[in-house]
Amino acid sequence: MKLTRTRISAALGLTLISSLVLNACSSNTGSTSTSSPAPAASTATTASATPAPAKLDPYTIKMFVPGVPQKDQELVNAEISKYLKDKINVTLDMQVIDWGSWADKMNLKYASNEVFDITWTTSWDNWVGKIQNKSIIPLDDLIAKYGQDAVKIVNPKVMNGIKYNGVTYGMPTNKEFAANKGFLVRKDLVDKYKFDLSTVKKPEDMEPFFEVIKKNEPGMIPFLSSKGNALFIAVQEGNFYGASSSATNLGVLDRNNKDLKLVDLYSDPRYMEMLKLANKWYKAGYINKDAATLTDFAGTYRSGKVFAFPETLKPGKDLEVSQASGQKWVQVEFTKPLITTGSVLGNMLSISRTSKNPERVMMFLNLLYSDKTLLNMIAFGLEGKHFVKKDANTIDFPQGVTAQTSGYSLGAPYMFGNQFNDYLWTNEDPQKWEKYNKFNTDGEEAKGIGFIFNNENVKNEISAYTNALAEFYPGLITGTLDPVEYLPKMVEKLKAAGMDKINKEVQTQLDAWAAANKK
Repeated sequence: MKLTRTRISAALGLTLISSLVLNACSSNTGSTSTSSPAPAASTATTASATPAPAKLDPYTIKMFVPGVPQKDQELVNAEISKYLKDKINVTLDMQVIDWGSWADKMNLKYASNEVFDITWTTSWDNWVGKIQNKSIIPLDDLIAKYGQDAVKIVNPKVMNGIKYNGVTYGMPTNKEFAANKGFLVRKDLVDKYKFDLSTVKKPEDMEPFFEVIKKNEPGMIPFLSSKGNALFIAVQEGNFYGASSSATNLGVLDRNNKDLKLVDLYSDPRYMEMLKLANKWYKAGYINKDAATLTDFAGTYRSGKVFAFPETLKPGKDLEVSQASGQKWVQVEFTKPLITTGSVLGNMLSISRTSKNPERVMMFLNLLYSDKTLLNMIAFGLEGKHFVKKDANTIDFPQGVTAQTSGYSLGAPYMFGNQFNDYLWTNEDPQKWEKYNKFNTDGEEAKGIGFIFNNENVKNEISAYTNALAEFYPGLITGTLDPVEYLPKMVEKLKAAGMDKINKEVQTQLDAWAAANKK
């Protein structure tokens, strides 16, 4: 197998990530784009290679992102479209698809060749499959012509490092790249019952708190779980992480070892103990009964009926979720920050193969890095209606408006462009971006960072494995099923589907990558 099929063109190192954030911070303070959020008051943004607006025919950009659908989405789209008319003569049609149905709905769009322009992409959401199926297109020529503002902001080593077989397929968000794991917990209930979260060092330490909530807060879910968001989110990365995106729980490395030898996650006692803990909590009534089938995870924790839930964390994550949900949360951390290939490739915007005008789409993506007004309209909505400015870079809800009553509280600024140009909410730390920098600097660099798996040789096995996994996995990770009984049954079916062959192929490619990169 050719080496170029098993690697990203450049491995990303810890110093690279730090330099990215430093570069982003400096680009933010030096931005020449307007900071006024009112479209009528806008002036030209940073110089770009975009042709003069008078030469551009009208074009509508259809864009899909996952999240919580917003009541005022059409209103925000209309105002953004007015703002963009004199810049690149574009009408924006951004549509938000709830997380629970995101994968299924997008797969249908690809299969039916639906015409659209932009999709959010990430390493764990079949990113390689989208490339191999030509669902998303190469961007390098478009970036060279229409994306120069973006490449001035994003570290060039990162732009090179996210390439697949030497080709760019997504524009990465300029943001934090390390991540740690844990829980978000309702602060008002912590205060009400005087819970001491400083005593919590492992998930089991939350059990006395869950019991209090169960007995004293009728209708409250002590620990919200779903088939995509369960206990494993908070603890699994303390011991294991994926060497690359291949298939769920395959291609796994042991974080506590220094070598690049894959481990069989399902046979590891630590994995069984995690499943047993989830099952214990489910039987105790701490986990919601519909966990294995729940699709609207975000909508459920925003309902006011959830005490705690698992989350990928970063500095200020609790404040971000508090702002988006209208409830105050506090974070409890169980793992140390880790930088992986997956986290670097964690948030990208890609162009669909069915786009009728990729050139105009790239002009739009370019503006997300250079135009502060546009970026914040997409992230936070309209000034005066969805937020008010307290100073040049700080915002709050208008009087009488909360996250729960606002028509636009997307809560996903990490999906778009240059996050270091985002406004900060009044409840956020003014030093947020500096803390992101330290978070990345302190993060542990994963073994094999820069490696990405090419699944071409085992596509059929991965499909069969994924289908087999669906029978038992949601029930196991949510605690609905007893792992002592059902984990062996699942593993038997996974092996029959080709699990061992997939892991062997990942190891072969990883070894070749390591040899070529002197790892």
